[in-house]
Amino acid sequence: MIISTTNWSFIVFVVALFILGRLSSGDNLGIFQEYEVHIINDISSNLEEVIVRCQSADNDLGEHYLNKGDDFNWHFRVNFFRSTLFFCNVKMGENEKIFNVFDVGYISSKCEDTSTCFWAVRDEGIFFSCDNENYRKAYKWA
Repeated sequence: MIISTTNWSFIVFVVALFILGRLSSGDNLGIFQEYEVHIINDISSNLEEVIVRCQSADNDLGEHYLNKGDDFNWHFRVNFFRSTLFFCNVKMGENEKIFNVFDVGYISSKCEDTSTCFWAVRDEGIFFSCDNENYRKAYKWA
């Protein structure tokens, strides 16, 4: 079955109207939704510096040195294909961990109510929260 150019154009037009309608209504299916990620040095010692390097396929956010209580954060929008992924390499002394700080298919569902993800670097490992109050351990150092 061959679809004529006129029919194909009509189908594309209807799909475009549907997508624009969803985007303008605020129900954007998560496309282009804005999120914010925080990496916080919550180590018990004032002497311990945390080194953080975060990136996605498109953005390298560089290396950041966090003293106790410092908060490295950034915001971004989910891409059209809903494949947005940010990961970080976190170093504290001899400890090092590479992990996903935002994965649109997993992490976004955990923090979609607030659109904010908090990661606290602690002596025991890496902890996650969506409200900066109720943290749960997400990763061990070893």
